[in-house]
Amino acid sequence: MMKWPVKGVNDMKKIVNIFLVLMLMASIISLAFAVEADNNNQGNPGNQDGNYNHPFDNETEREIRIMNNSLGARIRLLQLEKAILTNLLKGTLTVQVLKGLNVSTTKLEAILENLSDALDTVRVTDPTANNSVEVFVQLKNESRNLTRQFRDTLRMLLDDETIAMIKGQLKNITSDELQNCSINLRHWIRHFNSNQLYRLYGIIGETNLTLIKEYINGNITLNQTKLQLYKMINQMTKEKQYQIFHDVKEENIRREIQAHESFNEIQHHGKGNGPGRQH
Repeated sequence: MMKWPVKGVNDMKKIVNIFLVLMLMASIISLAFAVEADNNNQGNPGNQDGNYNHPFDNETEREIRIMNNSLGARIRLLQLEKAILTNLLKGTLTVQVLKGLNVSTTKLEAILENLSDALDTVRVTDPTANNSVEVFVQLKNESRNLTRQFRDTLRMLLDDETIAMIKGQLKNITSDELQNCSINLRHWIRHFNSNQLYRLYGIIGETNLTLIKEYINGNITLNQTKLQLYKMINQMTKEKQYQIFHDVKEENIRREIQAHESFNEIQHHGKGNGPGRQH
């Protein structure tokens, strides 16, 4: 039997240990940082395919995993608000451009009015209510449909060259209202993720209050926080790492099952109060 040199064995152990830590960190990140990394994508009703297909269903089901508490629900509703507001701003500017080109905008303005109503409904939705998951899914579907209608109507009115010209003018569109929404969203995201850090430390059995405080105050980035967690876990025994991995994985699976059941109930029965709230 071939014998590995001592150095080769040690190198192999290091590789295995690094691989284990990376797997653990992947699970931890999906548990503790489920929000900030995709801040600009969650709740977006304006995806280009415009159909309520399986990828869209999977995306929505993934989004509602954090809505088992009022803070997670507040974040998803704020993200949907930001997405609708962005599309509403773009639509309003598009109408202004078309009026300058003497193109009829009656149908487009009617769609924007409905989109504005959806925005108002999102803003008054109570994140602590038991039906906030159902409301989120319904409003996301409605907003997505209205965005698709606007785009399809625009294509019937203009040629591709004019549409491309308008899209160029819509880049980096912003407003005080949109900026305030983004600031508010970042605030709640940091609180959500700090809560997840506390839960994660409960599983690890250690608490780094300085790290949490620095993250909440915005003194360190999300990636820097992940790096500190990586260093901490890398110093633990293999047995401890396996135990943490098991506990975190269990928590992730529980959330996935809960979100799947809630989403199916909403889709197939048009009712269901979603996960219970933890205030």
